[in-house]
Amino acid sequence: MLTTVKAVPGPAGRVKKPGLSQTMLVVIILAVVVGAVVVVVAASLFLGPSLSVATKNFTPYQSSVSQSSNPSSMTVSNTNGGVTVSSWSQAYLKVNGTVTARGFGSSPDAITFVESNSSGNIVFQAIFPASNFFFGASYSVDIHVYAPASAQFNTVQIVTVNGNLQVSNISTSSLTLTDTNGAITSSNISATTMTATDTNGSVNLTCTLCGSATLTTTNGSVTVELSTLPLGGSYIVTSTNGNVSLTLPALASCKITPNTTNGTVSSSGLGVQLTNHATGTIGTGSAIVNLTTTNGSVTVTGK
Repeated sequence: MLTTVKAVPGPAGRVKKPGLSQTMLVVIILAVVVGAVVVVVAASLFLGPSLSVATKNFTPYQSSVSQSSNPSSMTVSNTNGGVTVSSWSQAYLKVNGTVTARGFGSSPDAITFVESNSSGNIVFQAIFPASNFFFGASYSVDIHVYAPASAQFNTVQIVTVNGNLQVSNISTSSLTLTDTNGAITSSNISATTMTATDTNGSVNLTCTLCGSATLTTTNGSVTVELSTLPLGGSYIVTSTNGNVSLTLPALASCKITPNTTNGTVSSSGLGVQLTNHATGTIGTGSAIVNLTTTNGSVTVTGK
């Protein structure tokens, strides 16, 4: 006889609940960490500069200026901020200004300066710290230079990258002004040679006596007023995207050539009517004036 044996079911086992694998947990943790980093960086970049701003006047720098037959030269350099140069009644040169620090962890003390006077060559330069991307720290320095009104400099060079550049009442053999993002304004200038170069900004020059001048900008207008045009003087004014305007004495002696690609040429008070791409002669034509723009108009006024 065959006997059938039935299996007796054992106690019911626990059903395994669905769960997260270790890989999934690692992915979630990494996503949370990356998200936190992104939030911190975004807050640093966009909120940090507005929430944390500190300013400080830096210690004034003073230097003697040679008045002998070997006049002093001056070089002032900045990276982020404006530079203003003007005259005053004192016999020495002074530089002062303000440092502004923005962003978490930034401090005005992070800005240092090069201050020197070697054999009459005066140098003042703002040194900026390495960029701190994570915390969005940024710095700017506004520099003010006061030069003796009686000083006749050998060379003057003023440079800034992001900021306006203003120079007034300076007498020098050679004046060089360089800017990248900002306007250049120079007034009451006396210089044997004058050069102003800009990229994104207007150039404005008023010359009491400039033997020659070369003014160039890429994106901006150029406005020039010449009180006199010495014999043999050369004046080259160029813009790529902007108007060119020149004012000169009605009795000046020069040859003027206006050039524009996309614009008009107009003139008044000169005794001659200027036309595009043609040279007009005033008086004996002893000085040379070239006015050029690509996208803009050329205006010449005699007064």
